[in-house]
Amino acid sequence: MGVGKEKCELEQEITIFFSQDAEDRTIKMLKNELGQFSTIYIYDSPDFTVREYSCTYFENHTSKYTTKAHDYMQIAFFLNQEILEDKINNQKNEYLPFHNYIYYTPDESNVEIYFKKNITYTNLDLYVDTTFFHEFIQETKSIKSFISSIDKSKFVRLVEDGIPITPQMLHILLEMKECILTGIPRQYFMKGRIMNILQLIFEWIETYKLTKIDSLTSSFKENDVKILHEIHDFILNHPKDFYTIEQLSIQFAINDFKLKKGFKELFGMGIFQFSSQIRMEQALHLLKHSDLSIKEIAYNVGYSSPSSFSVAFKKECGVSPNKIRT
Repeated sequence: MGVGKEKCELEQEITIFFSQDAEDRTIKMLKNELGQFSTIYIYDSPDFTVREYSCTYFENHTSKYTTKAHDYMQIAFFLNQEILEDKINNQKNEYLPFHNYIYYTPDESNVEIYFKKNITYTNLDLYVDTTFFHEFIQETKSIKSFISSIDKSKFVRLVEDGIPITPQMLHILLEMKECILTGIPRQYFMKGRIMNILQLIFEWIETYKLTKIDSLTSSFKENDVKILHEIHDFILNHPKDFYTIEQLSIQFAINDFKLKKGFKELFGMGIFQFSSQIRMEQALHLLKHSDLSIKEIAYNVGYSSPSSFSVAFKKECGVSPNKIRT
């Protein structure tokens, strides 16, 4: 009984930790017998709140809680290497690594989040008022449906499969975290970056997910879509490997046309663009969070020379690797 009470108190300590408030650029950390946790308070304004949360549990853990009253939706960037799973009001959900999800969780929702031991889960969340998208309600059916669910206090995700976090998005998130401006310049900088990242998100939604997915489901068989997901996961898990369309079509028993056309329609980008994005995401992470040289990082993500890596990185991210390191 004593042990159970102690664990309950530790969980309460974690809940209180993540619900605390603080000023911009404050970093808070907590470590107890269950794990270690951190919050970075990136930005606060009447329009937007930006936080980065990180947690590592020492054992497999299920976090259970009931949401309190709030009037915002989350635009969450999952920066994990592992899939995160939860259950909200008995609805199971998955959050893919390096994907963005726009969702609303109503008041008094029962939430269960499942954490694997010794895995660091990191997500950067942008909180916006629930009325934020109302001005776009007539633009697309998906926005209209999303807002309707919010108005009815239902849990809802705008794009159920998530939106891939591109290197451009990741670079903007890093700029926001590292902004040292103060006063009015900081306000304009942060709001500008938030608008920029929302622009990239909705360009992806409108250009790919909403305009092409219907044609995909009508012209491709269910098994083809399954194979395309397998190829997507293969590329995601083998960032160092380079391969041709022919090699992939032979390995996964799908013809070239279906592979090229189907992959782009389903995931919003061509195979080589996607594989390059995965390599650049890993490279960007290593540039920011490791002591490896640029030459070592180039080899780590599959490039035979630092110069070819630098060219590819600048093309994808808009800045050179050296710029990230300065």
